Amino acid sequence: MSKLTAFSVLENKYGLELATKTLDAYKEIEENYFLEKWKPSELDAGHFVECVRRIIEWELCPPHTDFSSKLSNFSDNILKSYEQKQGNESFRMLIPRTLKSVYNIRNKRGVGHIKDISPNRMDATFILFSVKWVLAEIVRLASNLSIPETQILIDDIVERKLDIIWKHNGTSRILYNKLVAKEQILILLYETSPLSVNSLINSIEYKNKSTFEKILKKMHTERLIEYKNDCTLSPKGIIEAELIVKRVKETGK
Repeated sequence: MSKLTAFSVLENKYGLELATKTLDAYKEIEENYFLEKWKPSELDAGHFVECVRRIIEWELCPPHTDFSSKLSNFSDNILKSYEQKQGNESFRMLIPRTLKSVYNIRNKRGVGHIKDISPNRMDATFILFSVKWVLAEIVRLASNLSIPETQILIDDIVERKLDIIWKHNGTSRILYNKLVAKEQILILLYETSPLSVNSLINSIEYKNKSTFEKILKKMHTERLIEYKNDCTLSPKGIIEAELIVKRVKETGK
């Protein structure tokens, strides 16, 4: 049996095109958030909202609007029409209302702020976790998995694309050679987690495996990673990796 993924769950239920466009829109939001592209023009949740509206149509009033056709404006009347349909409460009320909040943030923020006070970071955080919840709820309903199992699928969706990593013939290389092994490990795991020890050693080209494993054990003790059979980045490690990426982008070292 092939490994269950969020994509396979969505594809089996809603087809290749809708699954692909929905996950691509989600990935764009998450990648821009972690790169601190918080302006509404950059953290554009509009594509995600449009994709999920089509999923709602699929569930409540098929057939859904083809991507070659434009959806109607996301008005309060649209919300009311969803509520009046027969179907799961999440698709009738919870998901549409969450999407409407995201839609309003996207369209009514970003201009006319008072002085230097900008809500962009708060708005971006709200958007990210709202769309994450919406996607998790859709996957949960389509898969019949538990909430913890669904969260694992959602966490596995994003492979962050970093321009400080070069991929060639299946091997990832850090393009900044001034970073120490610990920093390189964090960045590699930030892009893709988990990774095997051998994969990390191969990417970094570390010569002494026993010394490398000592570095991993210390990072495990510091709660930057979970190190057992392979290496998984922790929430603390994510924060540390983002600081390194930001520093490299700003200073080149």
